[in-house]
Amino acid sequence: MQKALIQTLTGVLLFGSAQAAPPVFLDVATSPKGSTASDMFRDIGRVCTNASFLRQRQGTGSVENLELLLSNQVALAFVQLDVLKARDQVEHDPRVAEIKQLLPLNFDEIHLIARQAVAKKNIFGKVTVTGITKWSDLKAKKLGSWGGSVVTANILKAKSGVPVNILEYKTREDTMNALAAGQVDAVLSVVGQPADWVKALDASKFDLVPLDIAPAALNGFYKAATLHYPQLGNGVPTYAVQRILVTRDFKTPEKHNALLNYQKCAISKLTTLQETEGFHPKWNEVTFKEGDWPWFK
Repeated sequence: MQKALIQTLTGVLLFGSAQAAPPVFLDVATSPKGSTASDMFRDIGRVCTNASFLRQRQGTGSVENLELLLSNQVALAFVQLDVLKARDQVEHDPRVAEIKQLLPLNFDEIHLIARQAVAKKNIFGKVTVTGITKWSDLKAKKLGSWGGSVVTANILKAKSGVPVNILEYKTREDTMNALAAGQVDAVLSVVGQPADWVKALDASKFDLVPLDIAPAALNGFYKAATLHYPQLGNGVPTYAVQRILVTRDFKTPEKHNALLNYQKCAISKLTTLQETEGFHPKWNEVTFKEGDWPWFK
């Protein structure tokens, strides 16, 4: 009995506890399954299996993800940079001061989708086009959107001066159904291309249309980009906004170390993320250097 007690006490002194400390689990808010954020979270998890223990919580997009992080429902969140800046600079939410950038990721393109325009020729041979063929055609029209894309739509409305009526829906499915039914004239979605659901759109019914907004009007906040979907419109000019993985400025050693381990592993495995077959193609645009928000350190 005395020998067993001595062995137990020796183990406690050497290792701090008779049992190993339980792992720290962190919840991560991503966009729905099949989104760029969800796929990238999956990819990092595959190459950083032992870095940290993270659990996915799928939300509707950047707005909900940010709210979950600010209200301490998750430890990390995938968020569009314009949504984060709007919360800080427009809504002046003091909690945003504690948000830090864990990983600056890819730029997601703004997809402006409309029903196919109809061209008609009158008896004099003059062709008239009805429908939406560019952003500026949305003057006094209805634009549907959801999640963080609603914030983007409102920023573009303000900066371009086009008085479009923005209608917010709960989900992508609801928004696209509204477009198909003629309840809105176009749909705006911020998503990394190539998006599977965009590729699956019926090319006989829908088009991708350009954002004809001068770069000077956007003050460099958005990055010029081009959409490539051969069936819907190849080479369509648009803009893109960066998506970043953010966290709160946690101080407890367990959470702080777990986050740093995850960050360190992802940065060290960038080449693997870019070259592994089946991983999201947007990894090829990521540098982990281009970012406009304070780092988590």
